[in-house]
Parts: sequence; C-alpha cells; structure tokens
Amino acid sequence: MTRSQRYRSTSLPFSYREKGVQFSLETYSIDDQDPAPLDLKPGQTEIDLAGELPPPADDAVADWQTVALEGQLYISEETVDAVFPDEERDCPPAKLYVTIRCHETIYRDRVVVSDAPTTPGTYDVEIPIRKEKVRGTVELRPYLVRTTRRDGDGKYAARKNFRVASGTIYSIVVDRPEDEEPPAIDGERVNFSQTTHLPDGDKLYYLDFRNEKRPKLWINADHPRITEVLQSRGSVGAEARMRDVILDQVSYGVWMQLLIRAGAAIDSDGDVEYEWQQTVLKTFARNMYDIDDLEEATHRLREDLESSETLPYMMQRLDGELQEFINPRDQLINLMEEGLQI
Repeated sequence: MTRSQRYRSTSLPFSYREKGVQFSLETYSIDDQDPAPLDLKPGQTEIDLAGELPPPADDAVADWQTVALEGQLYISEETVDAVFPDEERDCPPAKLYVTIRCHETIYRDRVVVSDAPTTPGTYDVEIPIRKEKVRGTVELRPYLVRTTRRDGDGKYAARKNFRVASGTIYSIVVDRPEDEEPPAIDGERVNFSQTTHLPDGDKLYYLDFRNEKRPKLWINADHPRITEVLQSRGSVGAEARMRDVILDQVSYGVWMQLLIRAGAAIDSDGDVEYEWQQTVLKTFARNMYDIDDLEEATHRLREDLESSETLPYMMQRLDGELQEFINPRDQLINLMEEGLQI
C-alpha cells in the first residue's frame, strides 16, 4: 500500500521536513542550444516540453538527445536546525541530490548537488534528461540525506542514507504517444493560494475561460494528497481506483461547464466560433436529443438554453448523458472492491 510523503513525514520516528528543500527550475536547454526560460507560474509543478522538443526525424528516432533543466536548491537554517542535533549543525553530515524517475521506463537516477557537509544556502543545479532513458513524463524531486551514523536519542535520524528533508516534485512531459494529440483543454497544477487569478478557499479545480479560444483547467496543488493520487501511473490498486474516482468527479463538472458554454455560443445559424465548442457539441448534442442530425441537435440545445421552461429538462438530459459518458458507477465499484485500502 502506497503512502503519501506527507503521511510518512508525520509518522517517521525522527524529525523530517517534507518542504525543507526549496526547489525552483528556471531554464531548459536542448542538446547544445542556448538555455531558454521556463517562465513558470507560482506553484506550477508540471512542465510540458513535448511541444518544444524537436519532432522525430522519422517514425522511430527523435532529433534531440538530452534536455537539461537548470535551477536552484535552497536549504534554510531552520531546516538544518530541525533535522540535525545541535552539535552537527555547523557542519551537517548530509548530501543534497535530485532524483530523476520515469515510471514508464522504470528509470531511476540522481544528480548529486552537494556532498557532505551540506550547510544552509543556495545551490545551483543542472539536471540532464536523456532521450534514450525516458518516455512520457519524468519526475524530479530533491532530497537532503544523512551521510553518517550517530548515537543518541530518537529525535533525529541516526542511520546513514536516511532522508531527512525533501522538496517539490516537478513533472516534466518530454513526449506523447504518436497517436496522442495535445489536449484541446490545457490542464495544469498550481497552488491556488499563491495565484491571484484563481479562487480562494479549498476548491479542487477551476475551469478558466479568460482565453475563450482555449479554456484551461487548473488543479489546486494546495491539496498535496489529492494531487499526488492524481499523478499515480498505476492501473490497479486502491490508489489507482481513487484517482479514477477523483477524475470522474472533476470531469463531470468540467464537461457540464463546457457544454453550457458551447450551447450558449451557438448563433442563429447553428454555428460556434471555436474548435473546442464544436468538439463538445459533436460529442454530446446528438445523444442528448437522440437524433442523428447535429445541426438539428445544436438548434434544439440553443432553444432549450434560452427558455426558462425547457432549461430544467435540458439539465436533466445533460445529467443523464454525462453519467452515461463518464460512467462513474464502474469506478466507484472498483474502488469499493479494493476495500478503500489507501
């Protein structure tokens, strides 16, 4: 059974700081090219480089060999004081490194940033990702790790190679399957509490229509346990089942908003302005009204949205269609069969 890092940090028998290593990425470079800025938003932890890396020269071989990400790590005095006893704080027996992990290729590596002793301060880091080793998404995470054994009470880690602090996980998308197109609706994880244009409170997600041509889905990274489950790559087990249930819940609200927006945008000729609106109408309108003609279905949707008498019935049709489309029943049953072992 997998546990979140947050849970383990509170149940370890010694002091551990999950956010004790501040990790920021600033630029990336492809092979020998000059670095380019990442321009990450506050709280952004997913970096999609698939569109920036050169396309394959043929069906099998990509033009790029290595993409390197550069940034900084920061260790505060508060972190050192929290995870080392007083006599070790001037010269902490610790090394600092960033792990590289790709679930799809079962690849693991690390970049050592500082050998012992690692004192409070800022450290530059360059992380190479080699094309031959990875596929899909690569995860980067920093750790501060004890390098010597010690005797004493159980307040502090005593064994060599015990991790005593960690930092933000960055997910780097390096490519997609050949038949997978970039999503029509962009998605991104950020901390809502650090982003001014996103809502306050404990919202799980927010569908942003500031750019009506290409709406964007924001997932609130202020809920680390939920976002960690959403990043799960497995297909079996309680965590994968919970991920699917959460995605169903988000999908229902997102599709509901998209269809209402698309329906409200239908003009008197039955046309819409943006591609995503057309895609949504093609997906749902005909099934909602049980007719084969898309033009007739879109006109009926437009009329129903404009009438206070037919609007409640349209919402009922939409609810039924979304339940058929998402099929939340199956995912809930799968989760219950796992016995909620998460």
